[in-house]
Amino acid sequence: MSKIKLFIIIAIIFSLCSCNQNSKTKTESLNDKKESITAINEKIRKNPKSANLFLQRAELYLQKNNIIEAINDMQIALKLDSLNENYYIKIAEYQMIKGDSEQGKQSLEKCLKINPKNDEAKLKLAYIYFYVQMYNKALFELEDIETLKKQSSESYFLKALIFDETEMYENAIEALKLSIEYDNENWKAYERIGLILAGVNNKLAVDYFETAIRLFPANLEIRYNAGVVFQKFELFEKAVSEYQFVISNEPNMPEAHENLGIIYVNNIKNYNLAIEEFSKTIEIDSLDHTAYYNRGYTYEKMKNYKLAEIDYRKTLKIVPNYELAIQGLNEILEK
Repeated sequence: MSKIKLFIIIAIIFSLCSCNQNSKTKTESLNDKKESITAINEKIRKNPKSANLFLQRAELYLQKNNIIEAINDMQIALKLDSLNENYYIKIAEYQMIKGDSEQGKQSLEKCLKINPKNDEAKLKLAYIYFYVQMYNKALFELEDIETLKKQSSESYFLKALIFDETEMYENAIEALKLSIEYDNENWKAYERIGLILAGVNNKLAVDYFETAIRLFPANLEIRYNAGVVFQKFELFEKAVSEYQFVISNEPNMPEAHENLGIIYVNNIKNYNLAIEEFSKTIEIDSLDHTAYYNRGYTYEKMKNYKLAEIDYRKTLKIVPNYELAIQGLNEILEK
């Protein structure tokens, strides 16, 4: 499962609004979040047939990372109110958090039996199909949403991810542009266009990331990926600036330190700064074998063969068959 898939599943669970949830339920739920589980238990004791109280307690259990009890409470809520579409959507979210995509799918299908036009259920079902790599079924649900004229920035974004996964890059970019039309604050869409273009070596990726930086200057994910893209297209000063910005806001991001070190050693030829960045990477992640290799490579460039040998051996201790480290070590031992 790719990182982008995992990211988007988390996003759909926690970010999408319940399109069909009535305002009364929303208000009660938000107000009662301040209550303790003990307080809600007392309310349930007095009114054991209130499905909404079980929903409220489920949300509190979720906040405490007790997903099993959250699902149990939603099951009770559904027994008390078996025609509530939002309850099926809610339990599907919890089931996905638990990692049970099949149960989540079944809950959404039950929701759609009650209301075949529930676009939120269709969208979340499409996400589950995407998650399990059933792309045609995911597209079918998305096309049904469009037929209902319920398309949104999120639905086009998901369609773009499917096209991206199936290497239909032009279609993916068009879907992302539509996603932006529906929500010009959808930073993920700007970023994804840039990453797709970079993946096919199209330098327009630089323009998209420059636009994304201008629109979302504080977004560290955009700034980091901008650095990666600028580095790819040999815009090293720009890349350094982006990595430094990320590090200034998130000092413990090993990827930013390591990429900065690679530019210092290979392009700027400032070996001391490279050593600093690779050492910081190792401080953050002591099992990062590429950081040890890159630091060893830098020491070799500095003709400090003793320290280079130590780092190459550390690399091979973590990944015994790492070819670059084997090659580097052999070259040093021949000198």
